[in-house]
Amino acid sequence: MDAIELLSDYADYLREKKDQGKKIIGFMGHDNIPEELLDAAGFIPLRMIFAGNDDLMHASNDYLPPSTCSFAQSCIGLFSLKPSQYHFLNLIDHFLVSNHCVSDICTSEIITKYFKIPRLNFYISYTQDPEALKYFKLELLDLKQQLEKLIGREIKKQDIIESIRKYNLFKKKLSDINDLDISGVDKLKIFQKAILYGPVILPELEDFIQANNPNHAQNSKDSVDIFFTGCSIFIGDYLINLIEESGGDIKYFDTWVGDAYFSQVFEEEEITSNDDPLDFFVQRFENNKNGDHTVPYYFENKVTQIKEIIKEHQEKKGKKLRVINHIIKFCDHINIFQSFLKKELQEEGIQVLNLERDYSRANRGQLSTRVEAFMEMM
Repeated sequence: MDAIELLSDYADYLREKKDQGKKIIGFMGHDNIPEELLDAAGFIPLRMIFAGNDDLMHASNDYLPPSTCSFAQSCIGLFSLKPSQYHFLNLIDHFLVSNHCVSDICTSEIITKYFKIPRLNFYISYTQDPEALKYFKLELLDLKQQLEKLIGREIKKQDIIESIRKYNLFKKKLSDINDLDISGVDKLKIFQKAILYGPVILPELEDFIQANNPNHAQNSKDSVDIFFTGCSIFIGDYLINLIEESGGDIKYFDTWVGDAYFSQVFEEEEITSNDDPLDFFVQRFENNKNGDHTVPYYFENKVTQIKEIIKEHQEKKGKKLRVINHIIKFCDHINIFQSFLKKELQEEGIQVLNLERDYSRANRGQLSTRVEAFMEMM
């Protein structure tokens, strides 16, 4: 299924849900939004995980300077130009304003103000000390109250727990898909679709796992195994195809659309032993040591994690993982990390390509040259 077909089917799905009386909450996709709470309140969470192009980026310049993250520019462009395949964005009832980064909060505020979408607020600390955890709990309580005001009733504890269980199973299935020995492009397509739809497509994920039996190895000795980190590859982006055409095979997506999303699960004994389900989200926030939102030890934690995964992959598969660090232009969170990452990994003999780009189609040839040269070095 290509991006156009996926977006068309998703638009039909959302219209059907709207006809049934469902409301939709949009938000910039990052790893600390408690979508289980939105689901427990009866809303459909809609993550903005759509790549852009030149037109979308340029359309944002009336609202943001060109030196803003290209992903943020594209999100503004989607609401400004309203391309036909994204008309479903007009179905959004509320937009959640959060602060994963400066571009996140600016973009969310612009979308709510200039495109007249009612806003909800959910702000997150940049530290994980005890006071920050207390603050996060207060924000969760406030978000819960905002949602309850919209629906006119209390969100029951059991509804939140059941939503947590549902998303747990959903994310575990995505983790199972991540372990399949299939091409990176096939993994990414199912990850993107799953994060867009949510747990409603659990049966499709199970069928996908059955159809791609993990006992049937498909690993090509000619391809270069890639650990992909940094910024996500969103729906409509050509980069994954470019990497595969150049001889790479992405084995590990260390991004929002990948491990950073489906690794955040709870065990059943944790769920049954906790009196307040909001504490699960606090615990998850505290345990998110590898997310690029929090300081002060993100750099060190991330490098340690990457080294461990690369070592484990070589022991299991007998092949080295090379690292592509994907940097969307003007994404400060990832950009400031690139020199440290490359230095630390190269000292361990791990090859790294820092690949900075925007969504301009004109850059494809240059990107292809850089990726091909990196693969040839192997």
